[in-house]
Amino acid sequence: MAIKIESGIVKALALDQELVVATVKPPAIQCIRWAPDTSGTQTSSELLSRILDIPKKVAVVDMVYDRAMNLLIWLTSNGQAYAVQRAYGVQQQDPDAPKKLFKGHCFHEPKDDGEKAVKVAVNARFSLLTVFCANGEILVYTAKDYTGNVPLSQKLQLPASSTTTGSLTFMSYSPDGYCLFAGYENGWTTWSVFGKPGGNSFTVDRTLAVSNGEDWLTGVSSGCWIGGGSDIILSGQCDRRLWILETARSALTGCFSAANLARGLLQTGTEFILYRGHDLPELMTISGKDSLWHHAQYPPAYLHSQWPIRSCVVSQDGRYVAIAGRRGLAHYSVNSGRWKVFEDSKVENSFAVRGGMCWYGHILIAAVESDGSYEVYYFCRLSGITKLTVY
Repeated sequence: MAIKIESGIVKALALDQELVVATVKPPAIQCIRWAPDTSGTQTSSELLSRILDIPKKVAVVDMVYDRAMNLLIWLTSNGQAYAVQRAYGVQQQDPDAPKKLFKGHCFHEPKDDGEKAVKVAVNARFSLLTVFCANGEILVYTAKDYTGNVPLSQKLQLPASSTTTGSLTFMSYSPDGYCLFAGYENGWTTWSVFGKPGGNSFTVDRTLAVSNGEDWLTGVSSGCWIGGGSDIILSGQCDRRLWILETARSALTGCFSAANLARGLLQTGTEFILYRGHDLPELMTISGKDSLWHHAQYPPAYLHSQWPIRSCVVSQDGRYVAIAGRRGLAHYSVNSGRWKVFEDSKVENSFAVRGGMCWYGHILIAAVESDGSYEVYYFCRLSGITKLTVY
């Protein structure tokens, strides 16, 4: 089926039940259902001025949809940002009035041209709406409810001036919500979910990066997280190549446990890195010496079949580490350097870790989902596996 829209398309979003299209003349929102409803209607539209109570000449310039929060973010030509939801079955005070297709609230009101919203990113896990302004500032709002209570949480500290970074090309939260990656014309930078600055490329030697062809350091045009947040794909400016940037994140992001909090355990897309300097007399800081960090590659067979690795957990004494991917799990002995995996792939694929893992001595306890039921599995490094069904 082909549909001709003569009013001009600014942005389109493909949702589960319909296609949402923002038009220019007139500024409106059209909803095109994939299949006709019970009355046979397939297309409905509504003027933007009626949805948001804004001037008729103001149009939508960008739209972002987050499935987890069931929330649309609209950026308008006057620099405002709105949190919008589809108004399915919303009761109105006047029953004779035409039903509204959307309901929305403005959460970013610019005071001048410099504060106009340009781009937006959504963090569903921590209910954050992040707005990039025309003056280069990045503002983080907290979505407390769906009735318009979206206060300002914090303003992120930029690693360099806007003249050094250039214009923002994209920004995206990692799937676990703990990292915000922002790509610029002249580099990139990261922040934690709490606003702490992370790594960036603005401190590198640009002359050396250009001579070595490391274009991903001198500017990116777009990016996409993969592997559950273990890697990010980057495309450079005017570059046909794609770059994969590996990230190391704390095991707390995938499995919050007391042992992961007490011991330094990092996980990447291919290995885990365990800090073994806890016996040193100075415990105020973590040493960067390579000899104090234990690297262990994931089992190749398990990584091939169950990638990405979603969670890692270390024992209280630091002797054992367990990992869990899409299905099954594997555990590792730091002293012997050996992995234990399931010999039968059917057993490995029969369950998935959903509620986390923890060590009790040499026994690994995992909260899993198996065949639609929730169970607790006990893995003993000596005798094998037992399970306890939880109703």
